[in-house]
Amino acid sequence: MSPLKSCLVAAAVLAVAGVSSAGAQEHVKMSFTAVSGFALGYVAQEQGFFKKHGVDVEFLQTAISGNIPGAVVSGSVDIGGPTMPSVLQANDAGLDLVVFSGGAVYPLPGDILIAREGAGITKTSDLKGKTVGVPGLGALLDIMLRREMKLNGIDPNSVKFVEVGFPQAGDALKSGQIDAYPSQAPFTARILQSGAGKEVSNWLKNTPDGTPTVVYMTTRKWATAHKAVIDGMRAGMHEAQDFIKTHKEETDQAIAKYTGLPAAVVASIPVPPLNVDLTPKQIQFWIDISKEQGLIKGNPTPESIWVK
Repeated sequence: MSPLKSCLVAAAVLAVAGVSSAGAQEHVKMSFTAVSGFALGYVAQEQGFFKKHGVDVEFLQTAISGNIPGAVVSGSVDIGGPTMPSVLQANDAGLDLVVFSGGAVYPLPGDILIAREGAGITKTSDLKGKTVGVPGLGALLDIMLRREMKLNGIDPNSVKFVEVGFPQAGDALKSGQIDAYPSQAPFTARILQSGAGKEVSNWLKNTPDGTPTVVYMTTRKWATAHKAVIDGMRAGMHEAQDFIKTHKEETDQAIAKYTGLPAAVVASIPVPPLNVDLTPKQIQFWIDISKEQGLIKGNPTPESIWVK
């Protein structure tokens, strides 16, 4: 074979290999709520870290975190981004979900309790007899608020809780539909800037540092059948975790894209602490609270929930 033909053959082989490599991308659908807690995933997708490890993630937004386990089990999405309590409650009901990565962890500067003007709420104990919106009944912020009420001697049953999505919270406060709302970044900045309410004293001061908020999960069956995808996503998010430390502008752009909030609003708040790998202690925190509040009856262990 002539040198020219050899070069052409080699080029053709490389081209085919390139096509095969590009075609090897695993397309994954993920259900998520539009919060900055998923910044690891946003950045990993936007910066090509997922693609580098053979994964392409399609983010499908939902307003209520509690709906995510059902969407994953039904097969309408492959993975989801609920909170740990949602996973525990779903498994207690007979499902078999596993967590393979964490997202944002406490302390979160954007997680504050907002009270509408004129509601007479300056501290957690003032919530008695009020109507409080939460992004999901039985979800993380609902559970944390009930925990804080008990710590302040308030019976959670003395408060009326209603579900209100993050994007609708500001309007619900302005209209008087709700008196208070435990908000989460990046929506907090927008609600405060709109004048819909004011910050109540630090209601999460009793939360241990490192406590996970949102997590990445799927069914055990899917995780077993797609171990390479799970490994690829985790690797991509590890790269994103390092990237975020020194690239706030790019991180803000990714958060703004997936949350739908103005870049100026996102830029006004710090990027939350993020952690891919969770420890048994971090998971046990949520197991204990879920048991205490009667959300689950079983006795799960961190090892039964976390998948490597």
